[in-house]
Amino acid sequence: MPAPRRPKQERSVATRAKILEAAYGSLIDRGYGATTVGEVQNRAGVARGTLLHHFPTRGALMAGVVEDIIERRLRVLTSVETDGGDDDNAAGNDGNDDNAAGNDGNDADNAARDRAHSAATWDDIVDLVWEELQGPPFTAALELWVASRTDPDLRQALIPLQERIFGTVHRNVTRLAGDDHPRAPMLVQFTIDLLTGAHLAGTLEPRVGSAAVVRAWKVAVRELAAHG
Repeated sequence: MPAPRRPKQERSVATRAKILEAAYGSLIDRGYGATTVGEVQNRAGVARGTLLHHFPTRGALMAGVVEDIIERRLRVLTSVETDGGDDDNAAGNDGNDDNAAGNDGNDADNAARDRAHSAATWDDIVDLVWEELQGPPFTAALELWVASRTDPDLRQALIPLQERIFGTVHRNVTRLAGDDHPRAPMLVQFTIDLLTGAHLAGTLEPRVGSAAVVRAWKVAVRELAAHG
C-alpha cells in the first residue's frame, strides 16, 4: 500500500526549502555569477515551472536565500533575550534545520548561544559578533551584497533585509552589553562595523591580520567602555 501523500501546503514548503538550499549551496560553491536559475533548478531537481512558481525572478530567489539565512541566524541571537526556556528553545530549533543554511554552523550556533547566555564582558561580545561573521551563511550573503552594487533589482530586495538583520543584531548585542551603559549602542555599532571590515579584508589575506584586529579592538573597546 503506497504511503499517504503529504498535504499540498507541506509539499510546497518542502519544495521551497529544497530550492533555497540548492541556491545557498551554489552561492557557496560557485559564487553569485554561476548561481543562475538553471543551475539552481538542476541542483534542486525540480521543474523550471516549479522553481518560477516559488521565485519568479533570480532576484526574488536570491532575496529568499538571504531571508532564510537571516531567520536562522537571528534565532541564535534572539534566543538570548530570555533567561528561561533555553532548553525549550534549543529543542524547538531541532526541527528547523532544513532551512537553506542546512546544518552548516549548528555547532557554531550552539557555541554562540551558550557563550551569549553568559556574556558579561566586552571580550565576549566581540567574540560573539566575530563568530557571526564567520562561516558559510555570511559568505553566501557577501556574494549577494557585492553583486547588488551593479544589480538594482537585487539591491532593492536586499536593503530591507540588511536593515532587519543589522538592526536585530545591534539590539540583541546591546542588551548583552547592558542597556544601562551609556556607550553600549555606539560601541556595539563600532564593533559590528569594524569586524565586518576586518572579515572582508581577510578574504584576500591570511586570517592572521584579522585576528590581530580582533585582539586590538578588544583592548580598545574595554578602554572606551571603562571611560563611559
